[in-house]
Amino acid sequence: MQRHKRIHTNERPFVCVVCHKRFNRKDHVLSHMKSHSKELPYPCQVCSHRFSLKHNLDKHIQTHSKKYTFVCEICYKRYQSNRDLEVHHRSHSGERPFVCSVCHKGFSHKGNFKVHFMSHNEMHPYQCNICKKKLTSKQNLMLHYLNHIHVKEYNCSVCNKSFNHKGNLKVHFRIHTGERPFQCPVCGKRFVRKQDMQIHSWTHQLKPSRCPVCHKSFNRKDNLKVHMRIHSGERPFPCTICNKTFSKRGNMRKHERIHTKERPYKCHICNKTFYSSSNLSAHKRTHTKEKPFSCYQCGVKFSRNYQLKGDENFLNRFKQYFCSFCSYTTYQKGDVVKHERIHTKERPYVCDVCNKAFYSSSNLSAHKRTHTKEKPFSCNHCGKKFAQNSHLKAHFLKHLQ
Repeated sequence: MQRHKRIHTNERPFVCVVCHKRFNRKDHVLSHMKSHSKELPYPCQVCSHRFSLKHNLDKHIQTHSKKYTFVCEICYKRYQSNRDLEVHHRSHSGERPFVCSVCHKGFSHKGNFKVHFMSHNEMHPYQCNICKKKLTSKQNLMLHYLNHIHVKEYNCSVCNKSFNHKGNLKVHFRIHTGERPFQCPVCGKRFVRKQDMQIHSWTHQLKPSRCPVCHKSFNRKDNLKVHMRIHSGERPFPCTICNKTFSKRGNMRKHERIHTKERPYKCHICNKTFYSSSNLSAHKRTHTKEKPFSCYQCGVKFSRNYQLKGDENFLNRFKQYFCSFCSYTTYQKGDVVKHERIHTKERPYVCDVCNKAFYSSSNLSAHKRTHTKEKPFSCNHCGKKFAQNSHLKAHFLKHLQ
């Protein structure tokens, strides 16, 4: 009777000693506290996943039932409705349809957007009773409490980042060593995580999405969407420091390390650090003497891809490419492709503001600055800025006179 009355009075006398969440029953708080421990006593008999709480296991088992008929073709996670699957797809595509009208930050989930928007209105109704910090949501408060309670005992010896689980540290450490233990059985490309390799393997399968401009095919619509930015000139990811824009979020993050001087990739042999994992991998070949890039014409091997391209360009100097319409010749295949657009009148690069079309992506990028008023080229003598590099060069000659 006493326990039933708490339903009406909303009394919750049992408190979790870790996150301070309150419960109306003692067995509920004891069950809840298992979620803070590292014990996972409930294994799934289908896929061997383990859980700290039985009700979490029961919920997980439902994903193996026929009710969850909508399957992600990338990570194979299952959902009950097509709507849930569409929301999940944003975790792979990077799509963020909910944009803050104040700071223009994008979010993939409407709930996260609402919580963020409260930060502009100074609405922080949830307060930590340990450090008195105020937060915008109850969920953020619970996560914040773990900062006071949990000790992350697994520390990276390179960057000192801490982890709750040894397995997470092991995966993280591959960033510094350049280790890629998971290899694609089709093309041999290697990956840090098994999930990344599985996602990549889809590129070798059926590609139903085709670019209407260059006819390149893709296995997913969101990959086609990213590719289309090459033709449209769209660069939705700006650097937060210099405002330079990029078509891919990953490229923007790599660029920002130039400003921050962050070099998270460290060679475990000579301790030299690098901006990107690709630079680390290339550097490690100076120690291993590995030369994975071989010329298809002469068989000479190289440790870096650009060295191979240089050798192939040398061998191709005597190979000419001819225009199909006139007597124009060149030693670069890309040049003849651009040149032939003069005859075909093909202009595949279209401005999304005024719909003007251009022969090349570089011409489109230069044109779009007439709309954005962006002037990325600056004179290192007087600081004057220009929208086009050719204008800067003409200006620079004035200083030499």
